Amino acid sequence: MFRSPRTIASLIYSLLIGTTATVGLATVATTLVGCKDESQPDYWIDKLEEPNWRPRAVKRLEQFYEDAVTKANKNLDDPQVKALLDKTAVPLTNAYIQYYGDLDLKTRVSLIKLLSAFRDPRTEPAIKKAFEEFAKHPKSSQDESDIKWAARAAKELKLASVAGPMLDTFEKMKTHTMLGGIVYRDLNEAMLAMPQASWAPRLQSMLEQKIKTPTSAKDANAVDDFRDQLFWQTTSAQLLGEIGEASAVEPLIKIMLDPAKADVQKTALLALVKLGKPAVDAGVKLLKGEKDDWEAYNLRATKEATGEKEADKTEPYKRIAAIILGTIGRSEATMPMVQALKSEKQDVNKAVLARELTKLPSSAVAKQAFKDAFASISADTIVPPGMNALQMLGEAASRFYDPGMIDWLLEQAGDAKGASEDKRALQSVITVTVLKLGKADQLPALRKAVRDYGTQIEKDALALAEKQLKACGDRVSCYLAEVEKSESQDQKTQFAGIKAAYMIGVLGNEQSRDELIKRLDAVENAAVRFTSSQSIDYLSPKGSKEAAARLEEIIDKNIKTADRNKIMGDQPLKEVMYRLRGRAS
Repeated sequence: MFRSPRTIASLIYSLLIGTTATVGLATVATTLVGCKDESQPDYWIDKLEEPNWRPRAVKRLEQFYEDAVTKANKNLDDPQVKALLDKTAVPLTNAYIQYYGDLDLKTRVSLIKLLSAFRDPRTEPAIKKAFEEFAKHPKSSQDESDIKWAARAAKELKLASVAGPMLDTFEKMKTHTMLGGIVYRDLNEAMLAMPQASWAPRLQSMLEQKIKTPTSAKDANAVDDFRDQLFWQTTSAQLLGEIGEASAVEPLIKIMLDPAKADVQKTALLALVKLGKPAVDAGVKLLKGEKDDWEAYNLRATKEATGEKEADKTEPYKRIAAIILGTIGRSEATMPMVQALKSEKQDVNKAVLARELTKLPSSAVAKQAFKDAFASISADTIVPPGMNALQMLGEAASRFYDPGMIDWLLEQAGDAKGASEDKRALQSVITVTVLKLGKADQLPALRKAVRDYGTQIEKDALALAEKQLKACGDRVSCYLAEVEKSESQDQKTQFAGIKAAYMIGVLGNEQSRDELIKRLDAVENAAVRFTSSQSIDYLSPKGSKEAAARLEEIIDKNIKTADRNKIMGDQPLKEVMYRLRGRAS
């Protein structure tokens, strides 16, 4: 039988004498009935107040959390996990704030990492404290990684109160340091998860800083400055696009006008796509030569970047304006682009204007302007960084998705001029373009083009196209089935998938676009996926927020897989997503 605590106390008393017995009795009695159990969180929460016990207390509470989450199969909404957070979130948050300067580095970082894992709004004061402390005293050692975990928590919780300290941290975070190397991505993602309109003025200011490309890898200071500026300016451009602040158009366009900022230009261009109509209006003014200060900025920046004493007389700002307008892809740019093309004297500018015109919603006037430009451009015209202009346009013509252009394209192949190598290359490019666009009733023309100009590559592509055209005819549903077939993903037979994606664009409509989006998970080949994204874009001349949202779901899902190939394969989809969203607004 079990003895009561009172019986046990009497037994002990009978064995001991005097004061020692009294003290011993009190201690035993307290241990048995009164004190907290160290196997419970409450015991260690109390120990947070004792300096000598604090590191061990943090460690034990971390173990309690890990055990609870493991038992709950990582479900943070499990009742046992939530009960533990109800006990520990506030005391641990208070400990981080109150003892920030007293905790040893390892314990302090472990504590903020634990709080970050909670994903609990009650930890907000500690997350804010981590950013504030870094902003006041920037660190460089990778061991001082508080803000890595604070950024992850802020991303998930979207804590508005940390926006100010987070921006302060961003401005002082140097990616060339050991700490910056492990933190910059988390900080970037956290800011993109909660962009704040109040950030816009300071972000625009960061875009105004010069970027100097190092002349030697041995110049460590120059390399470090370059890396820091790339991080600051790329992230600032991303954020300004997300914020949607119209005043950001000018600094973003100036990035496009500065050759020294080539590594930031792709990001700036996508930001301009997100800004939509204000960016189109500015791009049109630049194209028309109505922004003298921007033109002067471009000439000055180009001289500084290239070291050339003479200004580029081809007026490169026009090409930049065309690229901006083409990438944004809104119909308001069509007539300004057509008019500029008609009046342009420089072949290199004509070529870029014509290429970018194919990226806008298709129209008869755009097609005619494209044809006129093609006919007027010299066969030896080279477009920076080294593309033959006519070969470039021969490929770009496919973006009109118009089989009615095939006869005209084959005429250009027959009339091709220039050096024999360039001539053959143009004819080959045009042959591939007509194979992409041709319908079943145009097979005789496709066969003749391959006989006249094709290599074995074009012959193999014809065989795949002919088989598909005979099987599918004008039935979009058949091409939708073809685009997701496993053989269409094989590199050796990928032209079957490319052809199917083009035929969906040629024959389809918005419903076909939506069906193609549904099949994107099965489209794993990068070339087929790219072509599919272009067809989705073509079939959305007025944009679509709904289609853009579905594309975003696909992109986000692939990001979570951490599969680099899938993430890279979605880059074209991302641009199309922004274009669709921009056109619809």
